[in-house]
Amino acid sequence: MYIKLIKNIFLFYFVIIGTIFSADKKLSLPKTSVEYVANTIFQVGILDIRTRTFHGKNKKRIDTMVDNIPQSVIIDYEKQTAIYVWPKTFSYLTIKLNPETQKKLKKISKITYLEKIKSDWIHGFEVDIFKIKRELLDGTLEESTRWITKHGVTLKEKGTIVGSEGKIQFFSEFSNVKVFKQDKRFFEIPEKYKIAPIEQIDDINELLELMVKRI
Repeated sequence: MYIKLIKNIFLFYFVIIGTIFSADKKLSLPKTSVEYVANTIFQVGILDIRTRTFHGKNKKRIDTMVDNIPQSVIIDYEKQTAIYVWPKTFSYLTIKLNPETQKKLKKISKITYLEKIKSDWIHGFEVDIFKIKRELLDGTLEESTRWITKHGVTLKEKGTIVGSEGKIQFFSEFSNVKVFKQDKRFFEIPEKYKIAPIEQIDDINELLELMVKRI
């Protein structure tokens, strides 16, 4: 029932997050100012996604399991590419991000309410806790609470999204967070990997377009 909505939320929090809020000059959240690696949990509805995320300068890598098969997605924001990597078959596939979609992403939402409640500690980091309300272009409403470190890393978030498909709750949390400069090799295609003979794959541009529509 919520497949498209779930796909959009997943993409938003693990691929796009951190590139959108800066577009709102009146209300904005802290920008991430460090490189880090962390284990991530994302739960929405019956979906439970667990990943290992590497956040570097203008790059992000997400390691996860898809149908019990290990898969990585490497996003290069400067080159505007997404690289799917399959270690089990020593293969990869590069997809070019659509510039028009990227422009739309910066305009898809606005923060209508932002309040810092208090400061606390979580996973060994001092965090500021924020109450947030956002509205997307299609009328979707989101309310959430975020635990954000002093250097802009969201360690925890829980909230509710109400859209055309109904109401759904979500929860995400980072654990085993380590802040340090990432090795650039984490974001490169391993040697001897070959282009995957795959014609049908979820085009990340299509996923981004779905995220913009938020349906």
